[in-house]
This record gives sequence, C-alpha cells and structure tokens, in this order.
Amino acid sequence: MSVTINVGVVLVNWNGWRDCVECLDTLLAVEHPAFHVYLVDNDSKDRSVEHILDWCARPRRMPEWQMFEGLRRITAGVEPAWPVGVRCVAFDGGAVPAPVADCRVTIVRSGGNLGFAGGNNVGVAVAAAAGHSHYWLLNTDTVVPADALAMLVERAQADPRLGLVGSTLVYYAEPEKVQALGGGLDRKSMRPYHVGGGIAVAERPADPALVESELSYVVGASMLVTHEFVQAVGPMADDYFLYYEEIDWAYRARGSFGLGYAPCSIVYHKGGSTSLKVQSRFSLEMLYRNRLKFVARHDAASFGRVRGLLALELLRLLVRGNFPHARAAAKALRESGALYRAERQRNDSSAGALRLRAKGAPVSGI
Repeated sequence: MSVTINVGVVLVNWNGWRDCVECLDTLLAVEHPAFHVYLVDNDSKDRSVEHILDWCARPRRMPEWQMFEGLRRITAGVEPAWPVGVRCVAFDGGAVPAPVADCRVTIVRSGGNLGFAGGNNVGVAVAAAAGHSHYWLLNTDTVVPADALAMLVERAQADPRLGLVGSTLVYYAEPEKVQALGGGLDRKSMRPYHVGGGIAVAERPADPALVESELSYVVGASMLVTHEFVQAVGPMADDYFLYYEEIDWAYRARGSFGLGYAPCSIVYHKGGSTSLKVQSRFSLEMLYRNRLKFVARHDAASFGRVRGLLALELLRLLVRGNFPHARAAAKALRESGALYRAERQRNDSSAGALRLRAKGAPVSGI
C-alpha cells in the first residue's frame, strides 16, 4: 500500500498575476490528497500580491476568450472552493510558521527579484520547514488537469532512485502538440534541447524508461523534487538567475539520483511567457553567458571547444540578421576569459574547503 506523499507546490511569480490566477484555478482542483501551494512573489511591480489575494477571496473563472478548448475541457464542472484559504508572509531567511488547516495557499514575499532559481529556493525552503517530503516546482504560466500531480507522485513512488520527475509538457495554444518530454544536452556544444519536442501528445511513449534514457535534465516548468534530493545535492544554483539552473541541478546529482518522466502527467504550458516578459538584452545575455558558465564550472576541459562553437554560432546569427542574439553571444565571448577564471577560482576554493573539512580543520564561512 502506497504512503500518501505530502507535496509542497512551488510557484514563482514576477509581474504575472493573470497567469498565476489561471494556474491556481486548475491547480486548486488537483485530486492529490495532500498538498499546499507556496507562491513566491519576486518583488512584482504590478500589484500581483494584491490581485492574487483578491482572486483568492472571490475565485472566478478566466474569461472565455482567454481559454483554449483544452482548458475548457479540463475545468468543466470544477469550481475552486470559495473563498480560497490564503495567507501572505515575508521571507527573511528564517523559518515561516506552518499553514493552518484551512489555508491552501501561502504567498511568500521574497523581498527582491531572485530569478527562477532563487525564487524556487525560497519556496522549497519554506515548504521544507513545513514538513513536506516532495516539492512540485511548477511554472505560473501553466494549467493542469486534476491528475497531473498524482501521476508525478506515482512515478516517484515506483522508483525511489529518482530525485527529479518531469511531466509531459504540452503547448497551451496547441494542446495536441508536445513541447517537451524532458531535457537533453548536446555534449559537443552544450546546448540544451527538448526531448520529444513537436510530436503529437498521442505519440508520446507509454514506457517512461524510453524517455528517461535520453534525459540530461528535467524541464523546470513542471518538476517533482524529493526532499532527499535537495538535502543531498543542495538548492539550485541561483547565480545563473535565468537559464541552465535545471541542467546544473541535474548535473550535480549525477551518479546519486535518477531523472524520471511521468507520461500521464500532462501540463499545458504557455511556452515561457514568464521569461518572455524579460526577453530583453539581459535575458539574452544570460542565455549565452550561462552556457559558458556551466561548462567552465563542470567541464573545464571542453571550454575552448564550446567557446569556438559559440563563435561559429555568432557568425551564423550575423548572416541570418539575428542581431539581438548576435550581440548577446558576442558579449559572452568577450567576457569568456574572465568568466572562466572566476569559475576556476570558485572550484579551487570549493575543493580546498572540502579538503580542509576532511582533515577536520575549521573553515571560515562554512
């Protein structure tokens, strides 16, 4: 007989309250018997917290013109309880009181724009303090059928070696088309790609092992994480801010935890609307810079090759006239030497600290 898993659902919001309430509209109807929602607000400037609190006080369906046919289907006849039990707390690095029995949503003010990883780390820390054994990291620009979480939990329970389990991500606007079954990584260029991207939902493999054998990481739009994984591997590296955090997390866990895929956990994803709000020069720079950062941190011997391939990619971007991406790639290349030295120094310091700890010597700052 399986044990009921108590799940902390972590959402990270930045100026996207409309996405949040649509996500909550379906999330609060999830059939899993034990879960609590932790919505981390990364210092939004659009009064997101006030709008979400208002929605929780008076839940209401999104207007019909904002809903695709698949969403109408999965929400038919389902109404969230009224009102939704909610509280709002500020995170200062310490423990947050556990939610009371009738509270279903905790809004956590993070105090700043901590990025994807930093926001999720806050949510996981608060959920861990409340005693959850698993954490469902879910993008706010998603909607979910009632069994999406149960299917993730079922896959996690079937194989205790799994530390991260992902869903079948489906395009919100094209609900018969897969966005990703998981994440792969081209080992030559270190460019990530979506496993199964573009196939029909009906064609996804029923056997999770067929996808799991191809995974390099689990796409963070929907990711179930075990408490044991977080304890052993640590939080996501928040110095990436945007991009490569999930890849880094999975890479750090290699050899210790497996990566899972739950075929029947369907999550409709708007395809990055949260990141598109900041699809500016900054986010493009993070995209290219973090590829080099990841390689310098985890595979220094390949850094020269990856930098050379990025230079070729820059030429192709220029030929195609994709100047925003070209400028970002060029900046990453200009700064690659300093980035490499910083990462090697960081790794040397970490290795030195581990050696001192092994010898029992005190280490400052640890």
